[in-house]
Amino acid sequence: MEIKLIATDNDAQRLKTDSKLLLRDLKLNLLLDIIAAGDEELRKISCKQMMMPATQKSELSKRHSVLRDAINHFDLFYKIYQWACQALDKIQTYDDSTKLKYNYIIPVPKKILTQVETALAALAYLENISGSLRRENKFTSEALLSFCREFTGYYTDNFLKEVQAFLHSLSILKKTDAVSVGAHLGKGLKMSDMSLLRILDNEGSSEEKKGLLSFVLKSDKFHEIKIETTTIENEVREIIDASLTWILKTVSDFNYTVKHQLEQLKYQFGFYCGALNLYNFLKERGIKTCFPEFSEGSKVLKVSELYDLFLVIKDRSAVANSISYEGVSNYIITGVNQGGKTTFLRSFGTAQLLAQSGYFTPASQYVCNIYQSIFTHFPEDEDSSLKHGLLEQELLKLHDIVNRITPDSLLLLNETFATTTDYDAAYLAKELLSGIGDSGITCLFVTHNYEFSHSLYRKKQSENIFLRADREEGGDRCFRLIEGEPLKTGHALDLYQEVMKESSGS
Repeated sequence: MEIKLIATDNDAQRLKTDSKLLLRDLKLNLLLDIIAAGDEELRKISCKQMMMPATQKSELSKRHSVLRDAINHFDLFYKIYQWACQALDKIQTYDDSTKLKYNYIIPVPKKILTQVETALAALAYLENISGSLRRENKFTSEALLSFCREFTGYYTDNFLKEVQAFLHSLSILKKTDAVSVGAHLGKGLKMSDMSLLRILDNEGSSEEKKGLLSFVLKSDKFHEIKIETTTIENEVREIIDASLTWILKTVSDFNYTVKHQLEQLKYQFGFYCGALNLYNFLKERGIKTCFPEFSEGSKVLKVSELYDLFLVIKDRSAVANSISYEGVSNYIITGVNQGGKTTFLRSFGTAQLLAQSGYFTPASQYVCNIYQSIFTHFPEDEDSSLKHGLLEQELLKLHDIVNRITPDSLLLLNETFATTTDYDAAYLAKELLSGIGDSGITCLFVTHNYEFSHSLYRKKQSENIFLRADREEGGDRCFRLIEGEPLKTGHALDLYQEVMKESSGS
């Protein structure tokens, strides 16, 4: 039984997007702290899914519908995740006691008993999960309803009781490993077609013996042979082990299957628990959230009251931005220093990752395309090894992106080519946009390069839009983007005067 509340429809995505750079450039570690809420496993699960954004609309719609149910049944989702974690911890404890290097000295009956204890521990948690799903099944998501039907239909009360009864019957191996074995004589008078008839308990009554392992083929005509010669003791041990091996395999295979299902439950319900942690955090702070809408036609970006989660978490406040455009490939973002350009770039990149992970977005409306991959190119510190200068570092990083990016992807550029002269930077920026323009790539480019941005603005091409971080008359930053022509100045003097004023104490 495969659990399909999350499907990885794009395993190759991990080969495209650079997770380390996304985490660093978009400052996602603070966001992952909120999602994890102190649970390192939740952090790993959420980070993995966020770094592999889904690219199928049907998959994202399914995740959104399951998340809506999770919001309305958050206690159930948390319980299932916690039960799966606890069960796997117990299984791991038993696994640690039977490491591979010790297998050759552990008798088969002892191995069976360890597997029995593992199975009984897992069954207790599966019983809890199945019972909870039967009691609380008023879901609207078809994926979640299908999962509940399959899971509760497989782990029925009768099935769980029968398996537990069978496992408990094997506990007799704690007292004895005497067995009744059936076999035929083969070539060379060697035993063949050997089978276990029953496990003998000398302390039990004959009636108890008849009831043991009723599933095993029994024979009324058998002879007991008592071995007293020590010279063949090892051979007897081998016969006993061989007769019990198939029971060990049966219980081991059951445990393997159950462990796989518990790992799926942990991962998939953990993914939604991480979303619930973020949802509750934003709700407490009055931040609006919405489920994204995906457009499969022309390029669309319609965003209302989009917040930067990094600032929401770090400073408990942030200014929201709203834009609405169709048919635009390149967003050229200019304007005042410290005016919110990079903040908007980061807020959009983070929201897009959340949207394509199957989460909600921190906005009142979010309409976008589904991108095949997402890349960032932000400034880096100078190479400590002194092998490359800053411009060479930028170009090497861009070369890597160009080799990995695919059509219909998203590229976020922040002050790219700021490490060289304005003339050279303008030339390189034009070449870059021209090169990616035919690939259907959407590019958001934050730049202070007036020569580049204004020459592009004068062309009045419909695929380009120009946003500007503006300032109020007194020089105060409003941290909002407006559509407008690039300006020659970034108003750096505003910051100079503010800093000098503070340093002089006046």
